[in-house]
Amino acid sequence: MNFKWKKKYTAAIIVAIVGAVLTVLTYFATDIYQKDEVALITDDKIKDTLIEKNEDVYKNQDQTRQQILHLKILSGKHKGETYTTKNVYYPSQLTTQKYHVHQRIFVNIKKGDPAIVNPKRDWVLVLVVTITLALMVTISGKHSIALVISMAISWVLFYLIIVWDVHLNGSHIILLFGLADIIFSFFSLLIVQGFNKKMLVTWLATLLGVFVSFALCYVIMKLTGESEMKYETGDYATQDPRGLFLAQTLIGILGAVMDEATDIVSSLYELIQTKKDITMKQLVQSGRTMGQEIMGPLINVLVLIFIAGALPETILYLRDNNTLASTFGFTLSLGATQSVISAIGIVLTVIFATGCSLFFIKDRDWKSLFKKEGENK
Repeated sequence: MNFKWKKKYTAAIIVAIVGAVLTVLTYFATDIYQKDEVALITDDKIKDTLIEKNEDVYKNQDQTRQQILHLKILSGKHKGETYTTKNVYYPSQLTTQKYHVHQRIFVNIKKGDPAIVNPKRDWVLVLVVTITLALMVTISGKHSIALVISMAISWVLFYLIIVWDVHLNGSHIILLFGLADIIFSFFSLLIVQGFNKKMLVTWLATLLGVFVSFALCYVIMKLTGESEMKYETGDYATQDPRGLFLAQTLIGILGAVMDEATDIVSSLYELIQTKKDITMKQLVQSGRTMGQEIMGPLINVLVLIFIAGALPETILYLRDNNTLASTFGFTLSLGATQSVISAIGIVLTVIFATGCSLFFIKDRDWKSLFKKEGENK
């Protein structure tokens, strides 16, 4: 094992140890919460009784069950006090929660009656972040610092964009999130790759892939009168659902397109650096080959993520004897449309990434390129 890998593994172990300590501290933390109080379920065995069995008109069956929980308050003005409370839940746990022995939960105590808010899960988030960072350090080494900074800036920018959108009350939402795409992609690529020619080429290819595919699909939607676009089925409450759908689409395209543009431009850049006598035809062919290999997996990932997100609601609709057509319309149509638009962006990005690499990365002039092509023939 060389010195470089030893440093990576050592850094990853340090991150894992620090993260494990923070996870434990977060699990036992009690006094850092202001709104609700932390309570511990002290039962070694929770009394769980059946109240009634439920069956709807479609023969879907569920139960109503009740738990008797003994709680010890660990924080706040009621610290040290003990309470007994009831928790009514459904085994399906769609809208209710089943609690377990020695679980830590948040409660809100009013007039001596503790109301359960939700489980204390913050330590799980810290654990997941720890695992993610440890794996990033193991694979990327010092480069993972730039990745973490990039993600942090993206979250901050996303929050500011949302605040701005709320302030504008949803007006100019497409323009706002189009601007967000430009800012997101610029800072992400700048931090990870640095300000150089390769970064600018990748950024240009990304923007072309995003906005050309979005414009193309927007024109198609207009020409077809946006028929069968059931915007009302989206989980929106305070703004124009159509505008939010288009904003979602812009952000969704960016994720897939930037990944692909980075892969193709970086690969072509390395190819040019190692093979100085490469011709334009060979470079285009290399970009096309890489695009063919990347497109399929990327599109499949998009579709699978979309299906995974819509699966629970789809099952509920089908269990309630809805037809496949109506189920698709109410649960899958918007997501499927976004997946198709992103897929178009992925295909177009192969062209844009390869084309931008030809114009901006190639350090020789056009005449020499064409001359070499002719000589090779």
